[in-house]
Amino acid sequence: MLNRILYAVNASSESVHGARFVAELALASGAQIIALNVIDTSVAKYLKTATGASESETAIKLQEDGWRYLYDVEDVCKSMGAKIVLHQQEGLPEAIIAINARRFKAELVVAPHSRAGGCTQSRSERFVIELVERLECPVLVV
Repeated sequence: MLNRILYAVNASSESVHGARFVAELALASGAQIIALNVIDTSVAKYLKTATGASESETAIKLQEDGWRYLYDVEDVCKSMGAKIVLHQQEGLPEAIIAINARRFKAELVVAPHSRAGGCTQSRSERFVIELVERLECPVLVV
């Protein structure tokens, strides 16, 4: 039986699609979902350079996008009757997720897997490997 599931929500449709699975898992085990979006500071720096926007404008845009996906995940989970709380932090996703998994005493971390090809796919695979290495609890990729 699980008490807490940490769901790593990124700004992708995979996060919203995975929410149904996470909610079903939480309902079956009686667990609470802790949905966490991490604003990747390295992505913020890249986007600032690529778009020409200021660093503060880029950070605000990433925060807004993250909250939008968190709210979408929350809507899915609540519509199914699952208990969920939302959090957002800045930093290196692998590190922030590991810190919060320990902080909230999560028995399972669920992470969405990007279906995109090319560099995104390689980044997604590296992310999962790094996450598994940092965590003491199981990791489920959906």
